[in-house]
Amino acid sequence: MRTSARFVTPSDFLVYTGINLEAELKDETSMVDSNKADRFLMRVEDRLLTWVDSNTWRNFKWEDLYGEQKEALQKAILLQALYVFRNSDISTDSGYDVQRGKIISKQDLKDIEICDASIDMLKSHGLYNHVMSNHRRYNRTFLKK
Repeated sequence: MRTSARFVTPSDFLVYTGINLEAELKDETSMVDSNKADRFLMRVEDRLLTWVDSNTWRNFKWEDLYGEQKEALQKAILLQALYVFRNSDISTDSGYDVQRGKIISKQDLKDIEICDASIDMLKSHGLYNHVMSNHRRYNRTFLKK
């Protein structure tokens, strides 16, 4: 099983956010915390890519993205990682709201599990798509007009 993300690293997170995940996720009581940051980013990445795969239609492989799309994917992962770092992993949350003393609905949890900034980054580079289309064909047709 993989233990690190494919598209981002803890040093990418540090450069993008200014937060050192290695230091922030360090557990003083644990002797085995050498790659907590890598595992954290892997879980965020897996969750985001699975969410995109299950909620959109895409006709490409993640590994075959071109430069600008790959950079957008990296930023989307980093934005989601920052969101999870600050708010916890909402996709695994029980839905119990301590302040209100009630259970939050599954739909409310689904609405906030992926941050809007990540979705916007994916949308802006064609990585979040609800329409079945051939972009190359569309671009050729558009350019001929």
